[in-house]
Order: sequence, then structure tokens, then C-alpha cells
Amino acid sequence: MSRRKYTIDEKRATKFVKEGRGQGEGAEYKPWLTIQDVPSCGRSHRVRGNSTGRIHHLLSDIEYDLFLLLDWQTSTVDLREQFPLDRDATLDIAGRLHVRHPRAVPTAEPMVMTTDLVQDLRVGNGVETRAYAVKTAKDLEKPRVLQKLEIEWRYWQEQGTPWSIVTRNELPHRLIGNIGWVRDFSCSDGIEDRSLALIPLFLDEIAARPQVSLGGFCSNMDMRNSLQPGSSLQLLRHLLATRRVICDMEQDVLNYQLSLSALTVQKQDQVRRTA
Repeated sequence: MSRRKYTIDEKRATKFVKEGRGQGEGAEYKPWLTIQDVPSCGRSHRVRGNSTGRIHHLLSDIEYDLFLLLDWQTSTVDLREQFPLDRDATLDIAGRLHVRHPRAVPTAEPMVMTTDLVQDLRVGNGVETRAYAVKTAKDLEKPRVLQKLEIEWRYWQEQGTPWSIVTRNELPHRLIGNIGWVRDFSCSDGIEDRSLALIPLFLDEIAARPQVSLGGFCSNMDMRNSLQPGSSLQLLRHLLATRRVICDMEQDVLNYQLSLSALTVQKQDQVRRTA
């Protein structure tokens, strides 16, 4: 899952700046690095963000999982991946720490350092920024990795921005699995119009039949409404993704024996984020 070595020399860095890399906010942000720029020993991901409406470039499975978690939070207003740090500032910090700044090979030019994910979120009446470095547990056993992380930590500390290291151990795996199960249906594309037309009935039935199991309910709705098998389950995933129906996403939502009493139908004006 760790990345293979890569280098961005001064010529490529200048090109990136001209392309607007590392600039902009929300849908207009362009990451400093994309999955085409950084080879990965694991899997990379291109995924549309619900909070930004743009395609994000995640360079590992752990980055992808953290992204799912942050993008699901209703307080999130922006997510910027592969965020470039001011090179003059990181060079100054490296000098004060007496550690080697990351450099391009073979030119030995100082490279632009990046932070894996930067989140803007609503806190009270304002917006707070938080930064995250994503690593494997094995990464944290490497002295050179720790040196670069200290440069990054001090950079964000001097910006007054909370910064955290995230490994797989810190992530809530069931919650992330459930988010991944529903989020592909945030958009209604791919759901038949016949199914979408049944949403009012679907919501009424969920509220009226709390004792029925999730699997039994979906099978019954498919049969009663002459839908293709699995259509009602697909629609339920859409309603969960768009928060028309809510539940404790840290429970086993994939359990077809789950009682409908675990689901709560939201009124339209209560929905905090739609697809």
C-alpha cells in the first residue's frame, strides 16, 4: 500500500504551478499530485466528492478510506488532497531541525512537500481547517519518514492548523464500509425511474413496518411492485446516501436481518445534504 519512490523536479513543479495545481477551493481545486504522477504499490482511487462535486485523486486505500469518512461528515465544506506546502517554509523548518529536505532525483532540487488531505469543516459559526498525513504502521518505523513528518507537523503547527497522522488503526472500519456501500448511490443515475417514483411509498412503508427485516422488506417491495430483484435494496442505499433515511452507520447495515426499526425516515426539510 505504500508508494514507490517518485520525483517532481523543478521543471515539472513549474509546469504544475502554471496548470493551477494546488490552487483553488471546492470544485475548482486541483491537487498538486494526481494518480498519474505518483506510482503506487497499492490501489489508487478516483472518486467524486459529495462535499465538493469534483473528482478526487487518492493515492492509497487508507487515503480513500479517510476520504470516505471525512466526505460523509455533514460539517465538511471542502476537502483538498495532495495539498502543497510552501517550499520556502518547509526548507526553513528543515534547516532549523537539521534534517534533509526532500529533494528531486537526480537534480537534488528541493521538492514541494504535500499533505495527503486537508479538510475545511463548519465549527460553530465559523470554519476550521484540519490537516491529515496518511501512513501505514510500517511507515512509522522508518526514521526518514519520521523526519519528513516532523517537517510537516511543524509546518501546520506554525500555521495554527490541527494536524494528525492517520493509519488504518485509527479508522472506524465498519462505519467506512457502510459509507462505501451506500455512497455510490448518492446520485440517482442508474436507478430506474419506476423505482424512483416509489420513494414516497417506500418511505411510508419503512415508517409503518418497523418489525420487518431489511431483507424481507426489500424482497417484498420488489415482488409487490414488479421490480427487478435488488431494485428496492438499491433504492434503500440511495435513500441512506442522500439521508432521506438515516440510521446508526456504525452498526451492521449490511445485515439483511436488520429490523426496519433501526431506520428513521427524515422529513425533506431535515435532510442536511442531498446528492
